Amino acid sequence: MGTIKILDETVSNIISAGEVVENPSSLIKELLENSLDAESKNIKIEVKNGGRYVNINDDGKGMIKEDLLISIERHATSKIREKEDLFNLTSYGFRGEALSSICAVSKVKITSKTNDLKIGTGITVLAGKITSLKDVEKNTGTEIEINDLFFNTPARMKFLRKATTEYLNIKDIVLQEALVNYNVGINLIIDGKETINTTGNGIENTIVELFGKNILKNLIKFDYGYIGNSSISRSTRDSIFVFINGRMVKSKIIETALIDSYYTKLVKGKYPFAIIFLELNPKDIDVNVHPSKKIVKFSNDTHVYEMIRRAVAEKINGTDDLTSRDVEIKVEKETRSLNIDDFKIFQKPMVTVNKSLNISEYINSKTLGIDKKIIDEKFEIDMETGEIINQELNIERREKQFDEVREEIKEEVEEKKEEIFTEIKKEFNEIENKIIKRENYINKNYKIIGQFYNSYILVENNGILEIYDQHIVHERTLYEELKKNILSKEISRQALLIPQRINIDLRDQDIIFEKKEILKELGFEIEEFGKNEILIRTIPIFKFQESIESLFREVIKELKEYKQRDPRESIIISMSCKGAIKAGQKLTLEEMDILIGNLHKIGEYTCPHGRPIILKLDLDEIEKKFKRK
Repeated sequence: MGTIKILDETVSNIISAGEVVENPSSLIKELLENSLDAESKNIKIEVKNGGRYVNINDDGKGMIKEDLLISIERHATSKIREKEDLFNLTSYGFRGEALSSICAVSKVKITSKTNDLKIGTGITVLAGKITSLKDVEKNTGTEIEINDLFFNTPARMKFLRKATTEYLNIKDIVLQEALVNYNVGINLIIDGKETINTTGNGIENTIVELFGKNILKNLIKFDYGYIGNSSISRSTRDSIFVFINGRMVKSKIIETALIDSYYTKLVKGKYPFAIIFLELNPKDIDVNVHPSKKIVKFSNDTHVYEMIRRAVAEKINGTDDLTSRDVEIKVEKETRSLNIDDFKIFQKPMVTVNKSLNISEYINSKTLGIDKKIIDEKFEIDMETGEIINQELNIERREKQFDEVREEIKEEVEEKKEEIFTEIKKEFNEIENKIIKRENYINKNYKIIGQFYNSYILVENNGILEIYDQHIVHERTLYEELKKNILSKEISRQALLIPQRINIDLRDQDIIFEKKEILKELGFEIEEFGKNEILIRTIPIFKFQESIESLFREVIKELKEYKQRDPRESIIISMSCKGAIKAGQKLTLEEMDILIGNLHKIGEYTCPHGRPIILKLDLDEIEKKFKRK
């Protein structure tokens, strides 16, 4: 008797489910696309229990009883009939595997009704087997409820990620489908909270609903969709959305064409925000490459590349559309006399360093006359007679009130003197420390030669020419300093006078709010502000070389790329990178000396990402280059 046998259908369905239903997000993608193929105008998706519970309800064409019964069978589809149809696809689904695969690994309830029937049909399915069939009252459309996904495949369930990760992937899928199906209202509710809600009122309205007004106003329309200007560029390719014949795809050809078009228009490491819609002859594109249908092949790659590159380049070359179109706010200079309220935001004066200066004398000199200025604000005084101009007050009342105000002002001034004293003392200490550090570096066995291209520090060290990347040198020292402060819990924060509003992608919200307490621990206090924005209320007391928004974009990028790493580490790396001096920044010899000295004191010679800091050339190698040897 032979050893090769045909697999039982229940086993083959479970194997198929492994390809089609890898996780909750792939399940939702299949069901959502079925609803779209059914010409639905409104689709509601509810998700719970980390994606193991899903309910999707649409107002599409629905199914009659016969179609509903056969829909859960493998390779049951209404999309194709003959092999030639595979090369002329206009629908999302066509394999007829999704629903049968889902039913094979979950508990499913399906109800459906067509418009011409008065009553609908409901079935329940357990591990691929129908357990009940009955007539039900229902509106036109289909509702599918899935419970206990992977209940009969514990090995598969073991590989599900934590709920926040699964939800992030689900949001990503629904956002993409909502973006391309902008004439369909799609509502996603996760654990009872509405996460995505589009009304189906056109592409620009959908862009606002998904990404916010700031994104729309910084998009440039072109022949194949929208491209973003420099103010909304990103650190990853995640915001390049490509749709071909209404299907979200990943295409290296199209991404390369887009990025090549932005050559010299964006700084290195930045990628454009883009939404591209292509309509191609189905015969010129093959989507039957993988069950996910994300990967596509073109019959003519060169034609597609040139088509996109040319269209984008023509739009952005020779114009200033690529710069931010934010409205400029004119600020008129305000002049007014000193007011007591000014002391609430008192700015310390510039200090000229003099090590012999007595701090108390300095304070007294700076606060001399403050009493008179404040009192002059409280009373209008005749400059010739010194009399208070107020005929309604008698002399006794006038003198009493003057004395009361003077005492009150003196108390405020004394308090302010103490504050000024504390600030100046701190500044003197910083200067003293800087002088001590400078003195410590004078006798090192290396010599600072200078700066090359305002980006690299040239050092002679025991007969070896060392070239230091100044940005990475500073990044490493800041990284070590921040790590030390965090371990000793010495991170101080400051409240922003005006909270910083930042527009963030729906897909990134979970990442930020999952790490909210850690961010707070590091000095960032954030809160949700509408669907697409967050408010930053406090920041660490730290000298940022770039904007707070730029830092947060970098934090999100680090958290997404290095999910297994301690999030504190990712945030510290982001802060040190954004706080470090940049390439192209001119430094004095003293500043270079301090930078190199701090690095040698730490003794770490790679950046936090692992890149080398120093390039060394010995005399022998240099002489070989000059043909001396």
